[in-house]
Amino acid sequence: MYPKGPKEGKGMAHVLIITGGGAPRSIEVIDLGEYDMVIAADSGIEAAERYGLAVDLWVGDFDSVSIKPTFTGETVYRDHRVKLESDTELALQAALERKMTSYTLLGGGGYRFDHLLVTYALFEKYGVPTAWHTKYESMYSVTSHRTIERRAGQTVSILPAYGSGKSIVTAPNLRWPLREYPLTHASISLSNEMIEKPLTVQVSGDPIFICFPVADLL
Repeated sequence: MYPKGPKEGKGMAHVLIITGGGAPRSIEVIDLGEYDMVIAADSGIEAAERYGLAVDLWVGDFDSVSIKPTFTGETVYRDHRVKLESDTELALQAALERKMTSYTLLGGGGYRFDHLLVTYALFEKYGVPTAWHTKYESMYSVTSHRTIERRAGQTVSILPAYGSGKSIVTAPNLRWPLREYPLTHASISLSNEMIEKPLTVQVSGDPIFICFPVADLL
């Protein structure tokens, strides 16, 4: 059933951004929902072709691409000698120029810690993704309330979506329930466990991520 694919109808809203560095091996078990546009950032084009996804826009300095992609659509090239932004940030900028109101991010979760931190820092500037899927985890953002359908027994961590994030979280369906729990980087709920489904989470304050390890999704 996954992924659902491009949305029918007019207007730009939800963008699927695929970036390199720790992209999921496959997307067969990932619910991507509906999206209006696909943007690949640099070597994200390789992941997109592996997934069989049609890319609308390819951005970056293209210094990390090891294959010759079949992509023939629009490209935005930035010389790495003059650009200050990461390729993922270029993709977010391009998405905003095309009327993005929300996005899902694939990749950007591994190999270089500096790249991971830079990607994480983008969320406070451009807004948190609806979901962030990497080679290692699937994370779903919560800004007020969200219900997530996952089987009982899965490992789950709850963490701030911003580096400076401060939130109050309630998530009762856990081995160690959270009830008006003050969540910061110093108080991440690490490796908790769902005891029944669905997982319901309420948050006030800054957005948070609900993180499921990839091994628990298979």
